[in-house]
Amino acid sequence: MSTTISSPYVIDSIWEKSKSSTYVQVGALTLLTIVSAQVVIPLPFTPIPMTLQTFAILFGAAAIGPYKSTMAQILYLLIAAIGFPVLASDKGGVEALFGATAGYLFAFLVSSYVVGIVAKQLSTRKFFNVFVGFFVGTFIIYFFGATWLSIYTGNGLAYGISKGVIPFIFGDILKAFLAASLLPVTWKLIKK
Repeated sequence: MSTTISSPYVIDSIWEKSKSSTYVQVGALTLLTIVSAQVVIPLPFTPIPMTLQTFAILFGAAAIGPYKSTMAQILYLLIAAIGFPVLASDKGGVEALFGATAGYLFAFLVSSYVVGIVAKQLSTRKFFNVFVGFFVGTFIIYFFGATWLSIYTGNGLAYGISKGVIPFIFGDILKAFLAASLLPVTWKLIKK
């Protein structure tokens, strides 16, 4: 089904807007975030694991917009806080939520919203625009993540950057290229 209202978000362009479609989109992005958190590459030199979460979160925000994507991340954090093992490395609970990765986890909320807004302002039909959105979103995640990591460990910001940013730059560039390629292709496939 398609909606007659033109939307800057690819999912809204192929799926009729309704309360039930909103619930499904929020639930699907929450589930995608949970699954992507379980794809973990532990790095022995940092307390922050490498996951596919940033791809899922930023791609989801660009595909469904700021409000639904932020709601999906709120739901994800609530499920984790209750104690379900949905965080990376099968962790859950309030203690895990406020551990070394807390800055990254709460940055997902801000980043989702901002990337959704960027997707509205810059068309996700073009590679460069999607890449810019992912760059902005990733910067937000790095900023909050490295800052919290330095506070949590009691080390300086240099530690937060060296352990919480630098090891992830190459992987995040690859994720940004993948997303920046997928969204424009999706628009071409649906011919909207």
